[in-house]
Amino acid sequence: MQAPNREEFHFYMLKSIELPNVALVKRSASAQSTDSLADRLAILLDSSDLDAELDRDVGLEERLIHLARDLAGAAYPVGKTTDRRTAPWIDHGARSDFHRALLVLYKQQVQIAPSGRNTYQFHPFACRIMRELERPWEQELLRRAHRDSSFTLGDLPSDPGEFARWYQLAAFGHPLYEHDLYTFLASEATRSQLEWFLRMECAGEAAFDDLVALAQVGTRGEVKMEMASNYWDEMGRGRDQAVHTHLFHQLIDDLGISAPDASELPWEVLSGINLMIWSCIHRRNVFRAQGVLGAVELLAPQRCTRVVHGATRLGIRKKTVVYYGAHAIIDVGHAEGWLSHVIEAQVREFPEAKIGIAEGLLARADASLDYFDYCLASAGVPHPSAP
Repeated sequence: MQAPNREEFHFYMLKSIELPNVALVKRSASAQSTDSLADRLAILLDSSDLDAELDRDVGLEERLIHLARDLAGAAYPVGKTTDRRTAPWIDHGARSDFHRALLVLYKQQVQIAPSGRNTYQFHPFACRIMRELERPWEQELLRRAHRDSSFTLGDLPSDPGEFARWYQLAAFGHPLYEHDLYTFLASEATRSQLEWFLRMECAGEAAFDDLVALAQVGTRGEVKMEMASNYWDEMGRGRDQAVHTHLFHQLIDDLGISAPDASELPWEVLSGINLMIWSCIHRRNVFRAQGVLGAVELLAPQRCTRVVHGATRLGIRKKTVVYYGAHAIIDVGHAEGWLSHVIEAQVREFPEAKIGIAEGLLARADASLDYFDYCLASAGVPHPSAP
């Protein structure tokens, strides 16, 4: 099978979260007051002249800003901090609508959109809506990270090597690390349950190579070299058939899995996608991105090994799940390299980096915890922490 080129693959993987094209939706954003914020943003950003659309309906921009603010407040209310996804105060519908809307804006930053939506990437309207959505979510995920770890800048080890060790132990000590989902996938899941899980994975596994490329901007020395080495591995070290995105494409193609529609994805899946993009597109998050991506490398072998065990148990060919088999091995080396040449080296150069790196690690682990809790609950397996 011929390897898909980069644009084909990213379009394939992101079609699951593609929103209506204005050319196909014969309506104006202002006329559809019952549409979700995500739908209305997609229609406006797909328009041939966004400024003319906003001028045509005086007050539309202000109404959508208030809608975004209200939605963000409902999804992430002030004074509330998520512990687990089972908290009774969580408005799951609001969170799902929130993350779909935010993803519409984020896709402008990382996708070559067939519709040309990227035209308004930095339009003041798009930036204002993004700010209204991001602010309460960002505040909540940072409160959660600090509460779970009880760290402050002064509490973190000042020695770069000791901090790298703290980072590793914090990852391994997080509730995510020995999550019950791992055992379920390896030992109990039926084939349909494993394939359902892999279908959810379709939404979040694509374009890690692009995130590494974004995160390395502005770095130098051994930090940039380690990220370059990581990126080169993602690119199959120059071999088309070994490009990691191609290996994932091969997996879903072999199993006949279709990527889920955005309306099927709950906030627990969408928030993990948005967190990855959020950490890498903003310069204010440069150190958080290093913590987020390092967490992926550090925690991936555990998950990938269990997926391979489950697939083998169910008679799925190892060739089909080579994507997970490769990451179960390669990411061990990636994790070691990231700890030594990104985490330790970056703190050596910028001592203040450790707080952002720590926040990124815990934010990623928390988002994955919500996702894994959701997957286990969807399989009908009660989690010990559930009420």
